Amino acid sequence: MGVLLEARSVTMQFGGLKAVDAVDMVINEGEIRALIGPNGAGKTTLFNVISGIYIPTSGNVLFEGKDITKFPPHQVAMQGIARTFQNLQLFDQLSSLDNVMVGRHIHTESGVISAFLHTPKMKREEERCREKSLEMLEFVGMSGYINTIASGLPYGRKRVLEIARALAS
Repeated sequence: MGVLLEARSVTMQFGGLKAVDAVDMVINEGEIRALIGPNGAGKTTLFNVISGIYIPTSGNVLFEGKDITKFPPHQVAMQGIARTFQNLQLFDQLSSLDNVMVGRHIHTESGVISAFLHTPKMKREEERCREKSLEMLEFVGMSGYINTIASGLPYGRKRVLEIARALAS
């Protein structure tokens, strides 16, 4: 089992405030880890560094051995790292399936013209996107809510839907 995610001496400083101070962390393939601590301990800041929202003051983040420290968020997501936020970020008027498909679209290659012309390649990509999204909804126990509009879901199901969308991306 190899190393999946690694933080090496990650420090994030805002002016005179060290929000994260020399964090070392290793997560191996197949492991599930939790990051706990009181408010203001730097948990969200560390997640922001890992997901590319912040570039750390010092240290490195490696994903599958590749240094992603200075990758912008969309490139971090393309590598396979996604996150959810404390505040829900769902499209309230879309179905659960459509919300997950939005997260999956990062893996499609068809452009605006292909979408407009509805090319065979775009149709194939859309079907693969739908299949993967359905798999993610089933994986998180949401297969019974595929067509439910996100605004109609209970809060706990909305959180699970966000996790499905993150997994799809």
